[in-house]
Parts: sequence; structure tokens; C-alpha cells
Amino acid sequence: MRLWSGCLWAALALAVNAQSNSTDAPLALPDNAPLNSTDGLEPADFNVTQALVDMGVDVSALPIAQVVERSSSAACTLACASLELLYGAQSVEFSNSAAYTAFTSGYWSQIQENVQPYCIFKAPNKGAVAVVILLSRLTTCPFAVKSGGHAAFQGASNIEGGITVSLAALDTITVSSDKKTVAVGPGNTWNAVYTALAPYNLAVLGGRVAPIGVGGLTTGGGISFFSSLYGWACDNVASYDVILASGVQVTASPTTNSDLYWSLRGGGNNFGIVVNFNYLAISLPGSELWGGTRIYTEDQFAGLANAFAGVVSDSPNDGNAGQWVAWLESNGTKIASAELYYGQPNGRSAAIWDNYNALTAISDSTQNRQLAAYTAELASSNPYGLRETYYGLTVKADESLAVLAKDIFYQELPAMANVAGANPVLIYQGITLPMIENMQKNGGNPLGIAVADGPLYLIHVACWWDNASDDATVYAFVTSVLTQIKAAATQIGKQNAYVYMNYGGVYEDVIQSYGAANKARLKRVAAKYDPQQVFQVLQPGYFKLDRAPVVDARYFSG
Repeated sequence: MRLWSGCLWAALALAVNAQSNSTDAPLALPDNAPLNSTDGLEPADFNVTQALVDMGVDVSALPIAQVVERSSSAACTLACASLELLYGAQSVEFSNSAAYTAFTSGYWSQIQENVQPYCIFKAPNKGAVAVVILLSRLTTCPFAVKSGGHAAFQGASNIEGGITVSLAALDTITVSSDKKTVAVGPGNTWNAVYTALAPYNLAVLGGRVAPIGVGGLTTGGGISFFSSLYGWACDNVASYDVILASGVQVTASPTTNSDLYWSLRGGGNNFGIVVNFNYLAISLPGSELWGGTRIYTEDQFAGLANAFAGVVSDSPNDGNAGQWVAWLESNGTKIASAELYYGQPNGRSAAIWDNYNALTAISDSTQNRQLAAYTAELASSNPYGLRETYYGLTVKADESLAVLAKDIFYQELPAMANVAGANPVLIYQGITLPMIENMQKNGGNPLGIAVADGPLYLIHVACWWDNASDDATVYAFVTSVLTQIKAAATQIGKQNAYVYMNYGGVYEDVIQSYGAANKARLKRVAAKYDPQQVFQVLQPGYFKLDRAPVVDARYFSG
């Protein structure tokens, strides 16, 4: 319960009811930019109301008065009405509008699509992001933040009964004059970024599937086509511009707020809302690389596991190469696909592919490609509107374990036979030594992966299906597969605790997997920049510092 001073809101009763029903222009904000700060530290006597006033918000004109005790719905009614007054009806959508339905239908996973926020706030600028955080604090209405909306589970970037904040309007892409960095707003998807950079013959370390958002991928780690050359996306950000819980904007870099910079390199949404990523640019002449898909039948499986393992181990000799291998069934037949890519054109003959080139594929689409077009093609295998899960673990690189994990998956697959529309897939990727070495630069990141640990395999189950009534069956299947793989890895001394946030399952405690010391350090940083735990309590979704998104002992937790 929060108590409010009646005199604070004395101007409400007459003006607000009239304004909330009018078609007048929104209240004018004299300064649409958030207040900048060197360190952003929130004083012990921080006053949310004064912070709004400092941003030019006429708090007395907002519909937040004469409420002593608030229910969640009342809080969000007031917060959303205030946003509408400040930014106009075009920026706030309610459940009775077609635009609201169109927005929620734009999530990749049906599980997120089915979440019903009280309102959707389309933040028009960075200042609006600061204001919505402060209004959330003032009213205690919870919120979620959507960059691309490609997370699989409920609450990640959409919130039941709260404010879902869309960052779509924060979509600037600016190449620096020296072409060494690119400033990218979190409202962008990777296809847009790569398209914008193509005329400059540049790229950045970003996602491999077109509609994935910049924000979630980068703050969760971010594996790229070029990661064995330069590292993950989070390790190739020169600086972040972040709106903190106090509504101020700070810069986090290796030399400014370096503890916050370290935390944002894989720490997720626990520290603030990033409103600009300043990426290091890489040269990519013609925006061209080589890549594509090869499909194999079961008689090639042994050689495929060997080829996968070989590329992971040989990565220090040729960082251009990247891959993932997927094991699945199609119409009752076991098949596997390998996505192979190379950071330059004409990669087919590179020696690192020798073991792959010795295999017989039933189809092969590898060729030179434009980067943006390649990400769009890969998106076609990730359809929208279905129930989805990603769920993973990490093991030390070992070819025999890769073979065993595949066998476990196929052994358990009959459990999914009666799940309508199900398409379970077991996917392998490498965390190569060059990737891990790049994680150490500029002060390192919180993921807890040391060079001595590598190389590693990321193993995850991906699945889509049709009906909520089958959720328990799907999660039980995933739990059985991953529990057995983890046990097998532990038995031969190949276990590793790390869970990749971007493939983390709804019941996995990702931050715990970073190790006790890194978790403790992340919590200290959060306490410094967010002493009232706004991003733990009022933004409750996704992977929090002390818990999984959903806690349920029946299912695999990492």
C-alpha cells in the first residue's frame, strides 16, 4: 500500500475529467529529452513527483489524485490515462482498439500474444521512456518493454494488466563520421540495421534472424554471424545510453559507469532501459557473406556430429566459419539440417568445411548472400503465431556427448506424438575459443565463461505447437531431454552451468548460471543504480536477478 498526500493533487477533480474525455492536443512537454546525469545515482530522498516536474510534466493535470489505496487495475487506469494526456491518443492503445489487437498479434510467440496489457504505450522518444518509468513508480502500475518481441514466454516483453512499452519509434541508425561506430535505437530489428549499413559496406555484431529486436538480443549476449572473429554482440558495444529508474539518462562504457557497462553485457533487463546501443562497426564489403542450409538423412548423422565438432575445435584457425546443427523428424523420418555461414563470400572451399563437404546432403542452399536478405530467409523457418519455447543448457565440447544428446532427443521424441502442430528440434551451436577470448575484452562480461572452460556446446530444444492444453506435455518432454543430457555430461565431467539468456526457458534461472560471484556483483550494481528495485518489482518479467521468469519445480531449471 502507498499513501498519497491529498494536497499534492489538489488540481485534479474538475480539469482531469474534462481533459480525459476531450479531443484536445496532449499536454505540452517543454523538454522531450530525459535528464542527463554523469552517474545517475538516486539520492535517498529521491522524489518521483519532483523528477516528473523537472522533466516538464504538469503533475497537477494528471489523473492521479484522490486515491489513497490502489488496486493494480486502478493504478494502471491512472497511469495509462496520464500517458494519454501527456502524449495523445495516438501513443496509447487500449484493448477496445484495432491497433491494440494488431500490436499484440505482432509478437512472435502466441504465448506472448495472448498476454493482455492494460494499455500499450508507444513511446515517441527517449524522454517518454523516462516518463513512463516515473509514472509506473508513482502509481505502482507494472510495465514490460518491447524491442522486437521475439521472446517465447509470457511476460518477457508484454505484461498482463500493466503497461507494455513499445520502443518501435526509437529506430534511429546513425553511422559515425569515422565509420567506426553505429548508434542504433532499440526499436530496430536486425534486418533494418543491416539494410541501413549495406551502402556503407559495414555491419555490426547482431542477430541472424531478421525480425529479432536489437534490445533483447544484445542485453542477453547475442551470437552473430561474425562472433568467432569479434565476439558476441554484447562484447561489441562501445557504449550504452540507459534510462535508469530515476528517469535520468546515463552513458555506460568501459570508462564511464563501467560497472553498469559490465552488467549490461548479458545481464538482461535488470538495470534500466537501453535507449541507444553504440556498436563497433565492422567492414563487410558489398554486405556479402556465404551461407545456407544443408539437409541430411540419418545415414549421415555420425559424420555430421563429427563435422560439427570439428568446426568448433578448428575455429581458432578460421574465425569466419559459423554453424548450427538441428536434429528433428519430418513425417516420421529422422533428418538433420546444418546452417553453415562464412564471414566472406565464396566460403565453400574453406578448409574448415572439409568434413561437411565430404558428407552427402539431400539439399544444399549454400551460396553467396546479402546479409539482410539472409536474415530474412532464416526468419521463414521461425513462423509467427504459434506457441513457442526455447530451452537450453551448455556442456563442454565433446563429440561423443553430442552424439549421445542427439540419441536422447530421439529416444524421448515419441512423448510428443499427440501434441497438435508440434515441431520439436534439438539444436547445437558452438561457443568457440575466439568467442570466449573476446568476452574478456573491455573488462569482461558477467556470463561467467572463462577461456579455460572452452570450447563449449550450446544445446537447446526449440519447439512450436498449437494448443495451450499441451503446454505441460511439451515442458515435460523438454525437461526429460535436458535432464538426461545434463546428467550424461556430469557423469563424464563435461558439465557447465551456463545458460544462454536468449535461449533460456521460462523455468530456467539464467542469472544463477553465471556463478555466485557474478550474480552477487550484478546485484550490487542493481542496488547502486536501482535502489528501490524498480526493474525487479515493477518490471517483473523475463530473467530476474533472483529467479526464473516462472518458478515450477516440475520443470528443468538449468
